[in-house]
Amino acid sequence: MGIVEIIIIAIVEAMDCFAVAIATGLSKSGIPYSRATLQAVSFGVFQGMMTLIGYFLGSFAERWFNAIGSPIACTILCILGARMIWGAVRGNSVEEEGEKIAVKNLTIANILLLSVATSIDAFAVGISFAFVNANMVFATSAIAAASFIMGIIGYEAGRHAAKRFKTKIPEIIAGIILVGIGIKILVT
Repeated sequence: MGIVEIIIIAIVEAMDCFAVAIATGLSKSGIPYSRATLQAVSFGVFQGMMTLIGYFLGSFAERWFNAIGSPIACTILCILGARMIWGAVRGNSVEEEGEKIAVKNLTIANILLLSVATSIDAFAVGISFAFVNANMVFATSAIAAASFIMGIIGYEAGRHAAKRFKTKIPEIIAGIILVGIGIKILVT
């Protein structure tokens, strides 16, 4: 497998991270850059790690993964999306309280759950890399870097879009995006 193909795969794999990062940026303006950066780093680490795990486990885990991995990822993303929608609908009257909740909603546990949910596809890609003798150092690095970069870009895009909207609509849209990604993972 060539460098161009690996780069294209890395970008495609990072698109879920991009969408989730947009949702994070849209959800609340009170999320500090450090938390958003931690999310992007987590995306990169998990995407790279899951690619390697998939590569090493190869075809042994493919049947189990296909049966159970997609429903788990779908469930995680749908729960987080539903919580985001519920928080927007429930609403808070004081902006400071809203910012505290935003930071609380992007907890380390939520970041890890989002990272796992978005990296399950990378596991399957790793399995496929085992059969085509891909350069795993380059492939893993490209996927991790693309996921990190898309995480940062997505957060910024979502944050800037959220500034234009002064309603709860961006947070509801963010929740719908997460649920949509979860359903996409389950269907495909």
